[in-house]
Amino acid sequence: MGIKYVDYDTIGHFCGGVLSYTMIQYSNVPLGYNFIIANGIHYMIERTEKSVAPNGRVLETMENHIGDITAFLLGWMIGHALRMERYVTSKIAPILWIVLLYNYSAEILREVYPYERLLDGAYMKDK
Repeated sequence: MGIKYVDYDTIGHFCGGVLSYTMIQYSNVPLGYNFIIANGIHYMIERTEKSVAPNGRVLETMENHIGDITAFLLGWMIGHALRMERYVTSKIAPILWIVLLYNYSAEILREVYPYERLLDGAYMKDK
């Protein structure tokens, strides 16, 4: 959520891109499908986010959506360029999956339940 192309959430989108590439590739998914799955899911999350609160306050601009999508894509590309899946072991893989799925779930739930304080809902940032 933000107004500018780059904000404090940009680094999270970048890291999410790296982690998404890494874990999907670690699961031996072909590269093309990896790209479609990781970036497609993130794109759909960005498209469905609430951009305006009920009181009319702008929570997120199109520029910020573009910045978030770009940061995620750059993270995915860096993960691919560095072949990050080589560094994942069977011991840390479950932890990384939990981190990845938690972050995706939190992002989606924040939009599904925008008034929920516990989930840091989208409209709770409108205060």
